[in-house]
Amino acid sequence: MLALLPTLVGAGACQAGDKERASGEAVYGRPLAQQFHAAQQATREAGTAGFVATLTYRSAAGDAVHTTIGSQDYAAGSARVSSTLRVPADFPEPAAEFLAEPGTTARQTLATVGGDVYVKEDAAEWLRFTPEAVNEFGDATSALSVHAAGDAAPYSGTLADLVTRAVPREKPKRDADGNHVYRVTVLPEFAAELLPWRARATGKAGMGTEPVDMTVTLDAEGRLARADADLDPLLSHMDLIGVTGLQASYQLSAFGEPYAHPMPGEDGVRVEDARKVLALTGTLKGGQCAAMEAALGTRAVVRPVDCAKAHDMRVFAQVAVDRTVPGKTAVKSGLDYAREECEREAAAAPKEWLADSRRGVEWAVTGRSDERSSTGGGRTDTTVTGAYTCYVPTS
Repeated sequence: MLALLPTLVGAGACQAGDKERASGEAVYGRPLAQQFHAAQQATREAGTAGFVATLTYRSAAGDAVHTTIGSQDYAAGSARVSSTLRVPADFPEPAAEFLAEPGTTARQTLATVGGDVYVKEDAAEWLRFTPEAVNEFGDATSALSVHAAGDAAPYSGTLADLVTRAVPREKPKRDADGNHVYRVTVLPEFAAELLPWRARATGKAGMGTEPVDMTVTLDAEGRLARADADLDPLLSHMDLIGVTGLQASYQLSAFGEPYAHPMPGEDGVRVEDARKVLALTGTLKGGQCAAMEAALGTRAVVRPVDCAKAHDMRVFAQVAVDRTVPGKTAVKSGLDYAREECEREAAAAPKEWLADSRRGVEWAVTGRSDERSSTGGGRTDTTVTGAYTCYVPTS
């Protein structure tokens, strides 16, 4: 029996080689324009994979780097990742406003199961955001919903999403390991989807027309192995002041290896339904307290809590803005009009609501408004409408 081992091993090696060639042929045997879509299927057929994605904001004072490391199961449509955003102490403050405070490191753990996205900070409980929760909470959850499982991968919001949106025009170069390296371009509006929603929302009249260069590497079996993109063309259309360069990368490895990380509900950590424990700030009543969720980084969606417990804000009024300004009269912002309304509300609010402030009697405003113009009778009037929350910050 032992004498047969070399023959069996040799036969196995041949079969493995044949399988590799056959797999690669399923991608490279197709017309050039179809190879990225075929590579997506070949990648999914691996079953599982690990990945590292980076987004680097370069500046003269140092680079801010957002690194995501995780594993994904293509068949189950699930992934679990660790996300770290490091912003150097001297990073330009105008750009840091869209990322994190200079000199800090922000960490999150995320997971996806189909359309649901889970997030937690440190040892806290998991918060589950279903598609219904995302629809209810709106823009405040955009930074999470972008990662829900998609066609390209169980964890979206990476360069993997852009690969199938690009069409190879030139034959790839082949290296000694059998990898195929393609140079392609993608539309700037697609590339902008990789950026944080808050930064993306500052785009001036779109993202321009200059294409974004991307390098895509497929391995010998036709699976996506790496992608790199130079996002510099987006900078002139955004308010990332002080950022001199913007690059993204995505690298896959450990194809087919066992999925080692437990998913939410399997790791002993409590799971909370975001729709049951969070609320839009605009729905809170006067006197109600709330705590901010670090995972969201916004006051637009908060966790209502008893005022006897730790909290970050206390609401004293909800106000509506509806002002029509005639002709050439100067138009204030919706926030300015809201401040006027909040000032009146503060004068009438119970003193204990305002005394909760972190620095004496202080209040702030959050919300959004719309502005529209109407022409008639030879003049153009401007109407500003919106909804705002008047609150006392307590942290």
